[in-house]
Amino acid sequence: MTHQSERPAAPKPKAKAGQSARTTIAVQGARVHNLKNISLEIPRDRLIVVTGLSGSGKSSLAFDTIYAEGQRRYMESLSSYAKRFVAQVAKPDVDFVFGLSPVISIEQKTLTNNPRSTVGTMTDIASYLNLLFATIGHAHCPRTGEPAPSRSASQILEAILSLPAGTEIELRAPVFKVYGEDLDYVFTELRKKGCRRVIVDGTSVDIASQLQLDEASVQDMEAIVDRFVVNRKHERAIKAGIAAALLVGDGLLQVHVVAGASQAEAEKFYRALSSATHHFVYADIGPSYFVFNDPESACRTCGGLGVDKLTHPSC
Repeated sequence: MTHQSERPAAPKPKAKAGQSARTTIAVQGARVHNLKNISLEIPRDRLIVVTGLSGSGKSSLAFDTIYAEGQRRYMESLSSYAKRFVAQVAKPDVDFVFGLSPVISIEQKTLTNNPRSTVGTMTDIASYLNLLFATIGHAHCPRTGEPAPSRSASQILEAILSLPAGTEIELRAPVFKVYGEDLDYVFTELRKKGCRRVIVDGTSVDIASQLQLDEASVQDMEAIVDRFVVNRKHERAIKAGIAAALLVGDGLLQVHVVAGASQAEAEKFYRALSSATHHFVYADIGPSYFVFNDPESACRTCGGLGVDKLTHPSC
């Protein structure tokens, strides 16, 4: 019986001293359309403008050479099955292109003058950014700025049911004058959603009747959505109350322990579920929170357009 010893693995080649990632895109010998054996280097991570006379080869360089080569390399990475569903891109007449990353091209045509149509919306990059922000974003309390956790409705329900049986809880939803409305309008909208009592700066008031409040002095408001006694038998009712509170609070609610639990149990419950000061908890933060074309998530000042137009009094 012979014994064959294992050969040691070949050492991996080391990177040369001072070697770093390319900072340019090198094009050598481009001969597409009007290009006559053109060679150049284009800086990466910059905004590059290609100018020239009509017919000088601007589109041939940008679209028919650089973009076509980037698309061709991407297509080569796909499986044979996936290539059947994508139009094949011909190899451009060029010696080589170095330092090229995956590319995106926007068709050259006149579009409708719509301020809500951007490069991000046309290329679907905005949708991926919304998903990225929803995944890695950290929510904060709208009043103190401290971190506020994000939980799904089922997680909030399980946290409430973990309290001792017989604990009395109160579901509240924060109320904000989003567009600077009058309090009468805010209270009317709360009445439409089925709320009757509101905590105004720590004082419970009944909004079923007309109120005389100093709007300038009002700081914090929370609508009392529902009250429950914690019990597994009330699970469906608590679940419906959570959904109603998230609807009133636009995805933000507060669970207040009224009675039936010790101080230590209540503090443990707050630490595990909500923010430290006002005990706020967000529902699932989804991509729709970051869509500037959605009135619910757009900037309240510019409406998602990025421009706030004001009329000068002298005009």
